[in-house]
Amino acid sequence: MRLCVLICCLFCCLTGVPAAYGGNTVDIKAESAFSGKSLKLSDVAEVSGPDAVLLSQIVLAESPGGASGLIMTKKTIEEKVSLKFKGEVSFTGAGSVHAVPCTVEVPEETLSKVFVDEILRSSPFKDKGTIEVHDIKISRLPLVLPADLRTIQAKFSSRDDFLGFTRATLSVGSGPSPEKVTVTGRVRLKADIPLVGTRVPSGRIVKRGDLVIKPFDISSCPAAYTKLEDCVGKRTKVTLRVGNPVQPSQVERMPDVCSGETVTIRARSECFTVEARGVAVKDGYVGEHIAVKNVSSGKQVVGTIIAPSVVQVEL
Repeated sequence: MRLCVLICCLFCCLTGVPAAYGGNTVDIKAESAFSGKSLKLSDVAEVSGPDAVLLSQIVLAESPGGASGLIMTKKTIEEKVSLKFKGEVSFTGAGSVHAVPCTVEVPEETLSKVFVDEILRSSPFKDKGTIEVHDIKISRLPLVLPADLRTIQAKFSSRDDFLGFTRATLSVGSGPSPEKVTVTGRVRLKADIPLVGTRVPSGRIVKRGDLVIKPFDISSCPAAYTKLEDCVGKRTKVTLRVGNPVQPSQVERMPDVCSGETVTIRARSECFTVEARGVAVKDGYVGEHIAVKNVSSGKQVVGTIIAPSVVQVEL
């Protein structure tokens, strides 16, 4: 009997067939779960033998599949192992394995924070007041690998002004096919800005006393002036109502020459220059042509505004 056992062991050594108690064995599972961004032999099989530690670390696939995982046949596993390990290995178990990633659900709080943080970082109004984000809605909570739990990028439309209804697409995870999530919210901007304190009729110059500085939600009118110096000294094109901000479309820069204003008419030729008093027929700014009426002669001429209250006429 002892002779038979001795002969059997000797046969195994000579032929390369591992003995039951000394060889490397890879017992492939039918179903398995893995974590991380690479699929290792230890994820899909029970590995035993003197080289078990080395064999277990052999990578079978990088960034394997999505949430559904991948299927790998026993033959494919054998080929991949043989490329990286030249020793004797016995493969047993299932004919193929279905390996799925161990995924975790990304918390709603994490997605919301990325959405809000990106708005605060990208908003062109971040230095003009306090930005508030309300009514955040998330399309779904994605499942990703634990290693990708914090790998999130937010993308907004290039036309987004980050006020009112705002939408972003969040890419969660790495690799060629990250999970996509749609996040929406309403963005408000509150700032201390000039508001109309007393009614200002159309055509009047805005004075400092017409305005008060108060907190205001300017989300619905982001173009509103936020500084006193932008408002004071301008002429109203419409009546300004109490409690409203002042918007650029409602006022205009005070003309250098106003209609009905007394101006200096400077008539110039190559040889001489004469001046006379006139009355502007219309508003105008430096560089513009306007009609003026000579006070003495009553004659109307057209000249160029060269300075406030000065109109030059070429002879």
